[in-house]
Amino acid sequence: MMMANVINNPPTPFVHNMGPIHPGKMIFINGIPGANPSRFNINFEDTPDGPNTAFTCDFRFNFGYDRNVIVRNSMQNNNWGAEERAVSYFPMAPNAYFEMIILVEQLGFKVAVNNNHLLEYKHRLQPLGKFSFLRIVGDVKLTQVRFQ
Repeated sequence: MMMANVINNPPTPFVHNMGPIHPGKMIFINGIPGANPSRFNINFEDTPDGPNTAFTCDFRFNFGYDRNVIVRNSMQNNNWGAEERAVSYFPMAPNAYFEMIILVEQLGFKVAVNNNHLLEYKHRLQPLGKFSFLRIVGDVKLTQVRFQ
């Protein structure tokens, strides 16, 4: 069952059934990373914390050897694929408000932060319609999540 289109100040971890993803669907995520963040990630899953993740976008401020890295990946049957890490810039900062838009397109996801294009990620898992859960975890205070 699909719930509200706008969720204000949700707790983290955040798990929500947003309905099946499809080309044209937009997800708006507004929030503030912590004062001394390690990482936070956004996941599109078939079930909450399930065996299949169509897209994870992991913002790593200070995690292991990673500093200001954005790791993207997909998981099929609890097995991660090859990581994608190349980006032209890291748009996040501790305690700094951000507005993110994730657009689902026919060929992949497009991510923009603060009205600037950040990255694209080609779909690896099909059909897209089986992915209906959004999960956001880590060092971030969410101020609003909206679906369109």
